[in-house]
Amino acid sequence: MAALALSPATVIGELEHLATHPLQFGLALAAVYVLRPFLFWPVSAVAVVLGYLYGPVAALPLALVGAGLTGMPPFCITRYASSDAGLLSVLARPGRHLVGAVGETRGVVAARLSPVPGDAISYAAGLSEVSVGAFLLGTVLGEVPWAIVAVLAGDSMRTLTVGGFRPDPTVLVGIAALGLLVVGGPAYRHFRGGPVGE
Repeated sequence: MAALALSPATVIGELEHLATHPLQFGLALAAVYVLRPFLFWPVSAVAVVLGYLYGPVAALPLALVGAGLTGMPPFCITRYASSDAGLLSVLARPGRHLVGAVGETRGVVAARLSPVPGDAISYAAGLSEVSVGAFLLGTVLGEVPWAIVAVLAGDSMRTLTVGGFRPDPTVLVGIAALGLLVVGGPAYRHFRGGPVGE
């Protein structure tokens, strides 16, 4: 019964019902974004719904704010956990190395542009001790292409199926390539021994 009550289809149906009540909708949407990482729902599904309900002009800013909000719970869990010893220390080392090579904000942007699941990036950024400001800025900037794709997909839909959204593979490759371009220069300078910068 709980699985049915918390299924994406049920929640999305409720959001659609609340769309004409801005305050209630805003509170419900914030709750969905905060709880989403623990329910293992794809963040793109919420952006698709926003595009479906409001169109791209209104939905894109909501989806970007939501991307920052939904990344905070996993980020905070690992950001404020002790990662100085044990398995967390081993997991944190590559992320800290990347952040040291390309800078906090640029590292988060590049990771968000990659096709790696968003929650894994949030956990890794927390383990890497990225600052909250750099995490939020990098998340919002890096999610722009993904949010545009999802919102436009939602806007174009007449019948909504949450599980049916699959971006074109060329879009995935293009966005991932953009992520490599974001870190290319700083990574090259880092490995050549020059200054990195943010």
